[in-house]
Amino acid sequence: MPIDIIIPRLGWSMEEANFVAWLKKDGEPVKSGQPLFTIESEKAAQDIEAVDSGILHISEDSPQPGQLVKVGQAIGHLLAENEIFARMPVTPQSPSPQNPASGTLGTGDSKVLTNNSLSTNREESKMAASPRARRLASELGVDISSLRGSGRTGRIVENDVRQTAISAPPAGLSAMRRNIARNTSASFSSIPHFYLRCELDATALIRLREDLLPEIENTCGVRLTLTDLLLRAQGKALQHFPAANSVWMDDNIVSLHTFDVGLVVGLTEGIMIPIVRSPEKENLKTLAQQRSSLVQMARSGKLAIEAMQGGATSLSNLGNTKVDEFAAVIAPRQSSVLAAGRASPRPFVLNGRLAVRTTLRLCLSVDHRVLDGAPAAQFLELITQLLEQPEKLI
Repeated sequence: MPIDIIIPRLGWSMEEANFVAWLKKDGEPVKSGQPLFTIESEKAAQDIEAVDSGILHISEDSPQPGQLVKVGQAIGHLLAENEIFARMPVTPQSPSPQNPASGTLGTGDSKVLTNNSLSTNREESKMAASPRARRLASELGVDISSLRGSGRTGRIVENDVRQTAISAPPAGLSAMRRNIARNTSASFSSIPHFYLRCELDATALIRLREDLLPEIENTCGVRLTLTDLLLRAQGKALQHFPAANSVWMDDNIVSLHTFDVGLVVGLTEGIMIPIVRSPEKENLKTLAQQRSSLVQMARSGKLAIEAMQGGATSLSNLGNTKVDEFAAVIAPRQSSVLAAGRASPRPFVLNGRLAVRTTLRLCLSVDHRVLDGAPAAQFLELITQLLEQPEKLI
């Protein structure tokens, strides 16, 4: 009996993905555990292994590269040796022996009847559309013959066309872009954000990085960045303030047991958030290597799903741009995100006097279900203290 090849769920939020390619040919033997096909979810492209063994059968209606597939969808079959795939015949609905029109037509006649009916229905649908609806459909590229009208007597009106255009994803939209839209919308609609901002003196932080840069680069081949120091400070602040290392789950606050921090990595088509594990424990060399490896894997599409799961907070650093300050959106299943702008010389009050110092502006976006203003301010203050006294990061 044929075994269905099913699209698996690769993440809690995954509902659909882009089919990339088969990794085996039609008729080729497949063993359990072998890579069988590749799909692109909202987070990454990933090779999917065969669950069973058999001979691969790719049917005419199997997805083509770039086509959208849904979780649980059967996209092909595995057959036993010498087994021939036969599609189950379609059983006519409620055939009546007394009514030749409904019960005695052959399969070919039924198909012709269906096609003719569909053609007739489309023509009727087209005739029942208002002129303004037809004009709007032409402008938006909507196939008006596929719509069902909401107007009187089933007439297609402008709103029918507009709603279809809104719900249909634009051609060529990647699974990543589609899910970024879905997740950020869900984040704002379900997570009550509030924002805390501060400006800190980063002069000592910049000096520390410059002092450590040659040693770390020479010993491990990776440049120490401000991102590494920010991740380190965030992880240590979580360790000293465990209340911030919690997430909202199933109508309750759940504490996490490791102090992991997500890192927002910008890509051409969107973003990924790999998780930096235990930045409070690792020395700066190891932390820089871990960060560099995660960024490289994210940009090359080789990041595993497991590498993007966990953490109560994330870091979004736009320090390599002209952006001074911004607020970031909290990732689903996290409770905060720290946004960092560029470190730049600015007027700053030091010891009661105005001076020019290199400052860094931070914005902490917080889930109000998990933290209120005062404890969130304590968490941000801890991060700030570590960055202004960077010797504590070593």
